[in-house]
Amino acid sequence: MTSPESSSANEGASRGGDLRDELRAATGITILTGGQTGVDTLAAQAALSSGLPVHVVFPRGFGQEDGPLTAERRAVLHGAVLHELASSGFAQRTWTCVSLADAVLLLDPAGGDGCQETIRAAGRLERPLLDLTPSLTGIGGPAGTGDAGSAVRTFLRENGTQVLMIAGCRGTLLASHADDQIAEARALLDDVAAALAPRR
Repeated sequence: MTSPESSSANEGASRGGDLRDELRAATGITILTGGQTGVDTLAAQAALSSGLPVHVVFPRGFGQEDGPLTAERRAVLHGAVLHELASSGFAQRTWTCVSLADAVLLLDPAGGDGCQETIRAAGRLERPLLDLTPSLTGIGGPAGTGDAGSAVRTFLRENGTQVLMIAGCRGTLLASHADDQIAEARALLDDVAAALAPRR
């Protein structure tokens, strides 16, 4: 059986490097997510609202935690470029996204197993990772203060980042962790996206 680690590069190679090149076609920062419900979707929405280019990489069938991407959820991602991998595995999708990114931003208040896979992939593939989870209220600090945006800008500058993967816990975990966690995660990601938005 092929491991996510060993096949993540093959997923990109099977497309002749086109996806990697496409992610770097725009100037400035490009946001990459794994298409899951929860933080992935909130990050894509925040980035789109701030005018950042967004690419969303799904497993085969545009799978999410509760089934294929619905028309309603696809509409929420309007403006993003959607990609479908040959593999249907979520772990494979995670490793592929980390491989394509220059750096990873993590937001995981619920301690999801998918986020642990992201951490493993970032470590093994030597991608710098910034965990913003402590910025959420009740975990380590106030959300929505703008401090997160400044921290992320510094992180990206220090690591020469053009493609930033934003990952975090899926929707059901995020909703079950705390009543206001979705709103706080949205506010935090809005701050980050606004800080990275192209200057007009």
